[in-house]
Amino acid sequence: MRVGDIITMVALGIILVAGVLIIANFQKSIASLGLTGVANTTAQTAINNVYTGLQLGAIGIIILAAVGLIALVLGVFGGAAPASTRVSTRE
Repeated sequence: MRVGDIITMVALGIILVAGVLIIANFQKSIASLGLTGVANTTAQTAINNVYTGLQLGAIGIIILAAVGLIALVLGVFGGAAPASTRVSTRE
């Protein structure tokens, strides 16, 4: 896992938190507007879709971290042997 990968995951985490705070404030503002019928339903549907997207973003960060850890473990403990140390079975 490179430094850039870690910085990316931290930045995405901060963006997700900021996104949740912003959409929560929008939801409070929309509720105070007193929208009727279709406008209220549309606003709530949009907010629910944004929350779903933010949840998927959080899952994406967890998956990126897991892939990074697997790559780190395979890089340290696994991997192919260099060509000069391979044993040839051909004669």
